[in-house]
Amino acid sequence: MKKAYLAGFLAALLLLPGTAFAAEETAPLEYVCSISVNTSDMEGGEWEYLFASGEETQIFLRAGEKRVFLLCNGVFTAADVRIVKDTAYVPLSVLVEDLGFTVDEGKNGVSLVRGDQRLMVSSKAGTLDTSKMLPLRDIAEALGAEVTYEREGIAPLGNPIISVEFRETVLTEEEALKRVKEVLTSCLEAERESGYVVQDRVAEDPAVSVVIEKEISEMTFTEDIVAGYYVLEGPGLYLVEKSTGDLYRKTGGGHGGSASYMETIQKVEAGDTEVFAGYYLG
Repeated sequence: MKKAYLAGFLAALLLLPGTAFAAEETAPLEYVCSISVNTSDMEGGEWEYLFASGEETQIFLRAGEKRVFLLCNGVFTAADVRIVKDTAYVPLSVLVEDLGFTVDEGKNGVSLVRGDQRLMVSSKAGTLDTSKMLPLRDIAEALGAEVTYEREGIAPLGNPIISVEFRETVLTEEEALKRVKEVLTSCLEAERESGYVVQDRVAEDPAVSVVIEKEISEMTFTEDIVAGYYVLEGPGLYLVEKSTGDLYRKTGGGHGGSASYMETIQKVEAGDTEVFAGYYLG
């Protein structure tokens, strides 16, 4: 993975008392994970990190703590995912609130329903406890979802991510590759025209731009498989949403342990002059 987009600049802004990430508006897949200043013992080396995505999903993580992240139709949730003998389980409430299933309680048993698809989860009449743990993949796939498990690379701090996707794939691989190249090329051209990156404070370097241009032209798909997204590598790591064509960039990496740690996924818009700022900021 190439240098982190806006790593140094954003770190200075985000390592402030309070939340690690505050944004007026975020796209569904976007997140920031960085040091939680208020809950970390910097002198004692007891690091805690805050993962923030959107207005509702905030997760605190201790250094070395493992967590399985759950992505539902492109939206990160704070769901409690438990892995038992290589099977992921989630509470019934997650299937209802995050995946949009409805519960049908009939005299012949309890079923989960999505659209015209139905899956019986209990042969006994009655009401299911919303905290009851159910096998995520078996239920989601039975009701029409694509489910993937990615061990490392997309979620922060080296954690795995499960992606559950019901949305229809609209873009082919060829279309996704063409789109990402077009968007990134427009960003590079805007940077060259402006003459600056990072809000007019760092000058564009023609030699660096040539390198970026070459990496855009040579972009390839990675071996990562994330339901709902194509994952590509070039001048950074990118995710293209299969249903909308929206483009996102993953930045940062590692397992924490320093005040400068940060990982993000940020949406990339055509003509953004700061997309390649990481080449300058280090």
